[in-house]
Formats: sequence, structure tokens, C-alpha cells
Amino acid sequence: MQTLESINEQEFNYVECRDVEVLVAEMRKYIKNNKLIEEVKKAYYYAEEKHKDQKRKNGDPFIIHPLSTGYYLAQWRMGPKTIIAGLLHDVIEDTPVTFSEIEDLYGVEVADIVEAVTKVSYFTKENREQMKANYLRKLFLSMIRDIRVIIVKIADRMHNLLTLQYMKPEKQKIIAKETLEIYSTIAHRIGMKTAKNILEDYSFEYLNPKEYTRVKNLLEEDKSSRKEIIKDIIEEINKKLKEGGIKNAQVFGRSKTIYSIYRKLTQFGKSFSDINDILAVRIITDKQDDCYRILGWLHQIFTPLSGRFKDYIATPKNNLYQSLHSTLASKDGIIFEAQIRTREMDEIAENGAAAHWKYKEGEKTVDIAEKQKEIDLKVDMFTRLMNLEKLATESIEIDYNEESQKIDLSGEVVEETFKSDYLAPMIYILTPDGSVVNLPFGSTVLDFAYKIHTEVGNKTVGAKINGVFSPYNTTLNSGEMVEIQTSKDAYPHEKWLRFVRTSTARRSIEDYLNLQKEKELEKEKITNQKIIRNTKREIDRYIIANNLKWNINSIEEIQKKLNVLDYKNIDEFLLSVGNGDFSIPEAVDIVYVSKQELKDIELINDMKTRKYKSSKGRDDLRINGIEKVSCSLAQCCYPVPVEPVTSFMSKTKGIQVHRSDCLNITNIKKVKNLLETEWIEKKTMNKRYNAKIRINAYDRPGILLDIVSVFAAQRANLTEVKVISQEDDYTGKGSMVIDVSDLEQLKVILKTLSEVPGVIAVTRATSSENPIS
Repeated sequence: MQTLESINEQEFNYVECRDVEVLVAEMRKYIKNNKLIEEVKKAYYYAEEKHKDQKRKNGDPFIIHPLSTGYYLAQWRMGPKTIIAGLLHDVIEDTPVTFSEIEDLYGVEVADIVEAVTKVSYFTKENREQMKANYLRKLFLSMIRDIRVIIVKIADRMHNLLTLQYMKPEKQKIIAKETLEIYSTIAHRIGMKTAKNILEDYSFEYLNPKEYTRVKNLLEEDKSSRKEIIKDIIEEINKKLKEGGIKNAQVFGRSKTIYSIYRKLTQFGKSFSDINDILAVRIITDKQDDCYRILGWLHQIFTPLSGRFKDYIATPKNNLYQSLHSTLASKDGIIFEAQIRTREMDEIAENGAAAHWKYKEGEKTVDIAEKQKEIDLKVDMFTRLMNLEKLATESIEIDYNEESQKIDLSGEVVEETFKSDYLAPMIYILTPDGSVVNLPFGSTVLDFAYKIHTEVGNKTVGAKINGVFSPYNTTLNSGEMVEIQTSKDAYPHEKWLRFVRTSTARRSIEDYLNLQKEKELEKEKITNQKIIRNTKREIDRYIIANNLKWNINSIEEIQKKLNVLDYKNIDEFLLSVGNGDFSIPEAVDIVYVSKQELKDIELINDMKTRKYKSSKGRDDLRINGIEKVSCSLAQCCYPVPVEPVTSFMSKTKGIQVHRSDCLNITNIKKVKNLLETEWIEKKTMNKRYNAKIRINAYDRPGILLDIVSVFAAQRANLTEVKVISQEDDYTGKGSMVIDVSDLEQLKVILKTLSEVPGVIAVTRATSSENPIS
């Protein structure tokens, strides 16, 4: 794999370091204190000794890995302690060295970084994979206290990518995916652009080699001509800078990375020729004022494109980035982007948070907390991570399943929260008092309300956005002024969960709903206990009044009858009686007094069905002559009105309604559990029912659109689509779930689909995909 062109331009030497003297030479460029350099060398020899019997996958001595990690840290001008931590970052994990030993030799500052980067202790022999489940969580939370933890980890991951070719293909994809989703995004959020570009491009090559090669070839096609164009533009700019008296300015070409181009091609639907910033120049100067002067000159000699200017100096990005961006057109119509910034801005743009930990000669002690505070004022990341730390301290249990070799980690919510809330692109919302609130892209009014306070969120009805009222599910845009509108009568609903982007809002809504459910359950429990007591008294009175006291069955006999009727215990049966499912005489006669076993299937099914009668039951079906029965339409055959149907009763799934010709019904052996079922036709009006169809068609352009158009014409919503293309015979097979009003509409849709050009066959799904248990 070749070193990236854009990285070369920034003079980052992304290679393996195989000699400690190469690291020392890099350090001498900015560290003049020989004693400090000797301390780093001492740490190197210590690590070399501890790893002496270990090899990398490619057969190299293991020490090459931590040495390369330290070399990258030195290129970012990190201090001796950080480089030492990089050299030692694997000793706790892969050797018998302990935290205390590192602390005694190199101090608690180094030991803390090494321990935070460590996945799992060397001494943990059992379930090492289980212990790794907590690693990302620990790493994220360590960033709050010292950002150097993630800087060391990024350097570590960069070298791992460089040697990824020696891993098995499945392992390559796992590591590349994790790198792209987490580490490259963290690098971006903390402003480490050089590292981000490396992590993205190298991961992308392993995850999607075909697309990687395609984009790379597109870049190579006109590379020489692009260089000539950029050369001419640079000459023209240098001439103007000289005329304006600006000295020491640097002007050079900048190329886009392969992955960034791929994202624009796919996510934004652009063609390669439409990407305006493939051609770009960067101008580095000494003073901020010069940046604006140069911008004015560029707008004189080139034509600026409307709406393509961004001032990140006046309004920096939340990852420390500052620069002026302007898309321009030359006299020949060549479109390119110009980036203008100072040297300090350029260093921060490339190295981000690492630049704030840059070594300063003569600096004896560093206050880590103050450094973190300084970075957080600009990055706006770590203060928000404090909420994540609170989340992580909640009860988190890890269960390891020996059979499946899988980990069930409720703490995964920490990782998902981190990725969704802290690594996502951000928007900036203004409050009426002029404060700025940061939220992930795609956030709604509800997210903003819960960001302010949980109680504000719980009472939200909407918001004034730039003075205009908007509902609570409105998606916010960066720069809008938002004033939340509340009502004392408002409260969270289940549907609110569909309209929130942040985990904070989601958890607040779920907490409220769970609390309400607990209250309702407690209230229902008290009510049910009262019904059970009253029913028991009525049954006792009936037994005494009818002189049946000496005929009552034993507790064992009563429970046996209840088991036949699918009641777990006597209280459940009494509750059913109290709710009107059985009369008092029926209950006493069948369960309490009768000595005969319950064998009449019709009677048993009738009594069982009564158990499912509910005010919330379906009103469009009559089961065993009973209406308002709680049941579900089977998803193996998707019955629709008014075709013949039959119901099946099971302890696990309750009552399920099937088509009478469903394979699950025709093959069933438990005939006693089948219930007579019919549609109540007048109640099916204005209702929609899911139906599943299968289509086999030639894979021609536009066929899917033609099929969907049939559904649209019939006003049948498409709720599920699964399509598989057969490249060998240019056909495609698909299954689709649509909603229809009745069987007649479904027949019309099937007939119309069969007439679509290219459709080979269309049938209604009848196979047994969800067998009855």
C-alpha cells in the first residue's frame, strides 16, 4: 500500500520505525534536553527487554510496533512522557509487567496512560474476549481525564493498519470497520486531520477494495494535468503575494483523500467531475490579517463562486479547525478551492488536540486538568462526555455465553451513545439569551428541549424557531434561534421516541414511560387483588347458599382443571371470573365441584377463548362465537378479509389467526387447539391488512419503479422489501409486504403486477416461514 499523496504533502512519514535512532533523530528536532531523550531511550530498551520473546504476525520482533507508535507521536511533537507511554503501551497487556511497576519506574502520569490504553491485563487468563468488551468504554472515559490516551491509541492503531495485510481476511475487516467507525471519527472530532486521513483511506481499502481501486484510478487518470494546472495557479498567486509585500508565505497544492472522494460520490450523488475541491491550493502565512488580505486578492484575480465561501477563522469548527475556504474559477474556467490560514492554524488543522500537547522546551510540569480544560473550551467534547461517565457508572453487567462464545453487554449503550452523540457531525443552535447549544446533526426540537433540562423536555409542545412556532418533531438546522414552548398538560408519549436523535433525550423519555408503566402496573395490581378478594367471597357465598361445601374438590384437583384451561393458579382464574369471563355458577360447577375430567374439546376451547376476551381485543373477528378477542394475524400466511380463516391457540403465542389453507394449519396435529373463526365484515371497513407477495422478474432498469407504481396506483403502502439479484441469468427475486383493504384488492394488485413488462411470475406468499410452536 502506498503512502497517501495528501499525507506526503504534510510531511508525515507514515512508515514503520525499525531503529530507535530514527525515533531519537525525530525527537532531536524539537527536544534539546539530552537527559529527556536518554529517558525515552531507557524506556525503549525496557520495552524491548519485556517483549523480547514476542513476534508480530509478519515475524518481526514485537518491539517494532511500540517503536513505530512512539515515532508517530514524535512526529506530532509530543512530550517525552507521552512517547514513553507509547513505547510501553503493550507491556501491561502482553507481559507480566504491572501498573505499579510502571508507576515506580516512570511515574503515575505515564502509568495512567499505559493502563488506559491497555485492553486486558496479562494475568487475566480466562475469558479474555469477555474482558475486552469493556475496553472501548474504558478508553472513552479515560479521554475525559487525559486526551493523550486517545492520541497514543490513534498512533497505535495507525501502525496496526500498516501491518494489517498479515492478518486473516475476516480479522482485517473487523479491525478496519472499527477503525473507520470509531478511531478515524475520534481523530476528526479532536482535529487530527493527518491521522484521520490515514485511518480512513487504509481502512477503506480493506473494507471495499473494489471501490477503493476505482476511486484511486479516477485520481490517477488526470494526475499529471492537474499538477500542471495547480502549478500555474500557484505561480499566479505567488506573483500577487510578492506584489503585495507578503513574505514567508507558503503556497502548495492539496489533494483530496480517496475515502473523502468516495463519500462525495456516494453520499451526495456527485460525479467525479462535479467535485470542485479535487483541485485545491493551500496558502500558509504568518498573520491572521494577512489571511483576509490574501482572500481579497484571490477574489480579484479569480472569480469566486456564489455561496462557496466559508470563514472558519471567525467561526471555528468544533474540532479546533480554523481557515478561510473559497471556491474559485480561473480565467480558463478551471474550478478549484483555496484554503488560507496561519502557520499556527495549519498545525492545529493537521494535528488538532495533539498540537495543544506539543512539547515546549523548558516546561517542567504540566497541569493535566488545565490542559484538558483548555482543549475542551475549543473542542466542546469532553464536558459532554461527563454525561457518558455518569451513564457508564450505572449498573452494567457482562454475561458470557460459553456455548455461543458471545458477549451480552448491557454496557454497549455506552459505546452507542459515544458514537451517536459525540462523534456525529454537530449543529449549533442559539437560545434567546444568545447562548450556543451543540447537538448532533438531525436533532429535533425535543432533543434541544431535553438538552436544556429533563423537565423542560417532558413538558414540550413545540418551539419558536426564528420566531415561528414549529411542532416538537421539527428537525433543527445550524444557526437557528430556538425558544422552547411548554405546557403543564404535556407529557411524553411512546411516539416521541421516533422523533429524537440523542441518547440523552431517548433515555429521559424511556425513564418517564417506564415510571408511568410501573405506576400503572402497581395500580392494576391493587385493583386485581381487590377483584380476586371480592370474587372469592362471592364464590364462597354461592357454595354455602347451595350447600356445596362438602362437595368441593381438593386443591390438587382444582389445579389440575386449571392447567387444562391454561390458568397458572387459582388467583388468575378468580381474576378471569371477576372480569366477567365466567359466571359464578359456571366457575363453581366446572372447577370447584365437578368430579369429571375436562375432556369436551369444544367446551375447553370455549373457556380458553374467554380468557383472551378484552376491551382491547380485535373487533373485526369472531372466535368461537366471541367478539373482542385478543389475537394476532399470523405472519406466515397474512390472512385478509374476507377469506376463510382458522385460529390456533398456544401457550407461548396466544391466539393466532391463519388462512384456512395455510400449510401451518393443514399440517397441524393439535386439532384440539383449532378455533372456529370468521370475519365480522362490517368491522373490516376502513382497515388495512398486511399481505405478502413474491415476485420473480428480469433484472431490467426501472422494473422496481414500475412495480412500486402499481402499489401507488392502488394506494397500497409498501412496508417491507427484500430483493435478490441473480447475476447468472439476469433475473431478480423479491418478497414484498403491502397493506390492502381486502382480498379483492389483493387480487387486482397481483393481476396488475403480472402484466408489468419483465415480470415472470407473481404469487401470494403461502410458505411456512413462521411455524407454529
